[in-house]
Parts: sequence; C-alpha cells; structure tokens
Amino acid sequence: MMALPDRWITDTATSSRFPHYTRANADEVGPAPFTPLGWSLGWVRGVIPGVAEGFVDYGVVDHTEFVLDPPEVFGNWGGYFYNQLSLPRVMGVRMPGASPDLIDNAYFGSRPGVPPYQPDPADESPVHAGRLGESMAFVMSAKPYRRHNDAVLAAQQARRARPDLAGVADHGLLWRIREMISIVSEVWVPYCEVCLGSSLGAGAVQAVCGALGRADDAVRVLSAVGGVASADLSLAMWDLSRTIRNSAELQGLFDAGIPGLLDRLGTSAEATGFRRGVEDLLVRFGHRGPNEWDLGAASWGTDPTIPLGMLDHLRRQDDARSPRSAATTAAAERVRLLGELSDALAGDPETKGTLQAGAASAATWLAMREQGKDAVITVLHEARLCLRELGRRRAASGQLDHAEQVFQLLGHELDDFVADGSGMLDTLRAREAVFVQLADLEPPYIISHGTPVPPLSAWPHRGAAHAGTPTVAAGEVLQGSAASPGTVTGRARVVLDPGSIDDLEPGDVMIAPTTDPSWTPLFLAVAGVVSEVGAVASHAAIASRELGIPCAVSVIDATRRIPDGAIVTLDGAAGTVTVVSVP
Repeated sequence: MMALPDRWITDTATSSRFPHYTRANADEVGPAPFTPLGWSLGWVRGVIPGVAEGFVDYGVVDHTEFVLDPPEVFGNWGGYFYNQLSLPRVMGVRMPGASPDLIDNAYFGSRPGVPPYQPDPADESPVHAGRLGESMAFVMSAKPYRRHNDAVLAAQQARRARPDLAGVADHGLLWRIREMISIVSEVWVPYCEVCLGSSLGAGAVQAVCGALGRADDAVRVLSAVGGVASADLSLAMWDLSRTIRNSAELQGLFDAGIPGLLDRLGTSAEATGFRRGVEDLLVRFGHRGPNEWDLGAASWGTDPTIPLGMLDHLRRQDDARSPRSAATTAAAERVRLLGELSDALAGDPETKGTLQAGAASAATWLAMREQGKDAVITVLHEARLCLRELGRRRAASGQLDHAEQVFQLLGHELDDFVADGSGMLDTLRAREAVFVQLADLEPPYIISHGTPVPPLSAWPHRGAAHAGTPTVAAGEVLQGSAASPGTVTGRARVVLDPGSIDDLEPGDVMIAPTTDPSWTPLFLAVAGVVSEVGAVASHAAIASRELGIPCAVSVIDATRRIPDGAIVTLDGAAGTVTVVSVP
C-alpha cells in the first residue's frame, strides 16, 4: 500500500473572505472522493463557474466579491467535496427575513463544534437585500422560470446529439468533452438559483402550519406535487419490475443472479419485451448512478447491473405498493388539507395568502430542483462517456492499465495525454494507488482559513472515527426532520451503498447515510426511508413525498447508532425514529 501524501492533488486553497467550509449536507453531492479529473474538469471548469454566476444572478453577491481561482464557491480536500459555509451566511445577512443563525440551523441543527459567525461590515448590503427581495418575490409568485426550462431542453438536446463515439476521432472526443463542460456551466446557473429558491415556499408552509399548531401537516401539504424527475425514474423502474413479477421466465432469470443476466435473455416475447424495456430505461436514465456528480463514477449506462440489482428487489414488492396509487392518495390529501388550513385562516387573509403562495411556490420550485439536477447530470454523463471512450482506447493500446484510469488525469493534462500519453502511466498508477485509500478516510467536518488542514496521514479511518458512537437502546427516539408523511414499523436495514443491498426486503426501513436520485427506486422496495442528512427540500424528502414513502432526514449518525436488524417505528411527519427492539 502506497503511503499517503500530506496533500492530495486536487486540494483547494481556503478563502480569507469566505473562510469556513463544511462537510455538512455535502454527502448529497459527494459521498465518496471525486476523481482528479472529475473535480478539476467537471467541477472547477464546469460546475463552479455556473454556481458562481447563479449566486450573482440571484442577488447574493457581485462578481467582484469572490474569485474562481482558487474557487471560493466550494472546496475539495482529500478528494472530498466541501460546502461553503461563509458564503451562505452572507446570504443570511443580506436576505430579508433571514439570518446567519437560520442558515446554520439548516446546515447543522444543534450539532456542536461549528465555528460561530463573525460579523463583517462587508456582509451588510442594502443593494443586495433589494435584489434578493426581488428574487424571493419571483420565487413565491410560482411563475414559470424560462431560463430553467431552456436549460432542461439544452441537456436533452445534448443527449440526443450524441454521435457514435466509437467512430469519433480523439480530437473530436476532446471537442465534445469541452462542449459538454461548457453546457454544464450554463445549465448550472439556473439550477443554482432554483436550489437557492426552492426552500422558500416549503419554509412558508412549515411556518404557517407550525403557527397553527399543526407542524406535522406541512409535509402533507408538500406531497405529490408532480413533475419530479427522480419520481419519474422510479415509476419507470416500477413498471419494469411488474413485467418481471408477472413472468415466470423472467423471475427465473433473476433468481439465477444478476451477473450475465442480459446475456442469458432468450428470444421469447417476454424476454424481448424486457430487453427493450431495459434499453429504453438506459436511454432515459442511463446518466444516473451512485456518486453521479463525479465524471469518474459508474452510471447505470456504464454498468447496467446497478439498475438490474434494484429491479431484483422491486420485483418482490406486492402490486398494492404501486407508487401511482400512493401518489393519487397523497395528492387528494394535499388538496383537502390545503383547503382545510385555508378555511381555518379565513379571518387572517395575509397568513392565508402566505400559505397558498408557499404551497404553489413549493410545488413549482421543488419539482424544478429535481429537474435541474437531472439536466446537469445528463450533460456530465455525456462528457463521462467521451472520457471513457478515450480510456478504452488507451487501455487497448497499453497506455493505461484499464479504461477508468483516465480519470486520474487532471484537466490541464488531457490535451497532452491525448497527444502522447505514453509516459504518464507510472504517474497515473501512483495517483490511483493513493486515490483508492481516500475512500476509507474520515474527512474533517470543518475546514477554516488560517487553520492548517491536517495531513492525510492524520485523518482517521472511517471505522476508527466512529468506534465510540453509542448504539441506541429499545425505547429510544432519534429526532430528525420531517420529510414525507406516514408511519411504519419494520426491520432496520443499514444501506451504505445502493449496489450492496442483498438483504433488503419489502417491509424494511432503509437507513442510509444519504441518497441521490439513483437510490430512488430502492424507496419503492422498502416501507420507509431514514437519511442522516437533508431537509424538507432535499432529494430524499422530495422523492419520498412523490412516491408516498414515509421518510425522515437529518437523523444524525443513524447508520452508526441503529443496529442492522433492529425493529423501528418511523414517523415521517414528525421526523422521528423510535427503536422498538434491538437484535
């Protein structure tokens, strides 16, 4: 095993203007280390410039207030993605009705050890307060956002315009990679604004419901809004799972195991129909996958065994768990409840208007949040496929040990590698030997300017870092945040990787560190979902509400405290997990 260096090759410099960075809520973006090329090309050249422009357009800052080299929008140490903490705090100062404390509460809850906000005269800005007020008014109007719609169309066009990559010359692949990274920046601008605005409507609904003493009703009002991209993915998977469940031939193929399943398909009508269904699934959703923000990560399109493994679990669910039926019921309840709450506020037209505007805004902007992410991941996947084709060619010629080794390159090395990469193999091997060790490290929770980042060799290994975390006892209640309504009791199944789900059964409650859209089909395979991170506007919450799955988020250390096999009761409207018994 190669010794760890003090620093990793993609480590970023800290900012003196925005000095604090955190892993809080970062697992939704980067649960695992980013490959060198994934960060230096996909993020530094693609995502980060788009995010920066989004902050400017939304009214948080001006271009002159931050720089992109080094990137002050996000950070990366040891390959791990870090959220900016100080920049959102500035937004908390400038946004009408907000504060740094509200920002911190959204990130951390009551978690100790968070550096306190230090007031800075430069944070105050009446001009930006006015701009943010205009943005907030637009978000709460629930009007269509044309720039977002154009971005979604641009991503779809990028996918449709994909050539047969095997027939494209190397320089043509490089050209398309750079074109896709440029589109990533363009698509991220409205996506950033949607992310900044998507919690406003939901927050208004929560505030009104809380004031009425009906806090648990907030997530019901936010359920089944429609148009959620990750829910569409799950519906497609559900339909395909019904094809398997209703076919003895297909059931037998899955019983024989996932490896080689597609090769074992015969020529019967059922097998042919299923093959076409899988092909359609991969065309529509092949860009999804674990750690999908990283160019170097596997996707459904590059590794179909990932969705096939999920289908293996979905086929076991009874037809009564149809997400369409659940969504219809939840939509009817949302309409009924919104009417009931509005009637209760008949004597307070201002608060009634806030509730109704918040519900309409949430329905529009939460759906756009999922659509926007889907658009960005779609374009990143187009660059990923080109890079994998380059890797395949260089592996075939002996310049790489395997195709995925191409992602050990840095962005500025790509041209030289394509021109003549014959002398780079030893360097890429050395990087890869270190990179595989990074996934076993526990990154610091907070990194701050002026405080040295510990050398990688001093980072604890994941198991050792949490060796002292106490497990729960029967009767204990873990409090998280409400995400999706419903109460279920079932066996806890701790799932750290959507590709390792052998023991997951219908009726289980899935306990996950985080989830992204590639996990969503698994929601339909279980009775409920618990996530260690997230909020009412995070992916797990939005998708669960659309699919009618009880969900609680921000249940701190749930995967470490709840033993696998424990019996738990999940109340998604209250955000609680009650331990009934432990194994």
